[in-house]
Amino acid sequence: MKTKFLMFFVFCLTNCFSQISQKWESYYDNNPSGIEENYTASDFLEVINYVGFESKTYKPESTFKKILLMMPSDGLRQMMITGNYYSRTIKHDDYFELYNLNYTTITKSTWDRYAPYLLPLMQIDGVVKFR
Repeated sequence: MKTKFLMFFVFCLTNCFSQISQKWESYYDNNPSGIEENYTASDFLEVINYVGFESKTYKPESTFKKILLMMPSDGLRQMMITGNYYSRTIKHDDYFELYNLNYTTITKSTWDRYAPYLLPLMQIDGVVKFR
């Protein structure tokens, strides 16, 4: 009886706190961003240059890029994990709106493609906080 209750409790807890959206899970399964393999500082810099990302916190722009270039591989790996996870959450579209309110406007399709890279950049910049 105790085991069944514990299993039920864990099931409910997992479902209550799951932020993963089936829509975005499916999207990135079918349209991988590539971040799982490509998460060097240079990969993030390519995305920064492509979308015209300009830090709100770190001025001049080169300061933000220097931070990325000096980041250890463990930090870049954590950025990959963070970006990959939070791009698949139910807040995906809200983060898109937040991005466009703070940075150079990009299209929804560009956001969908590069969100796994942009979300950790937004986090470093202090625009979004993840728990």
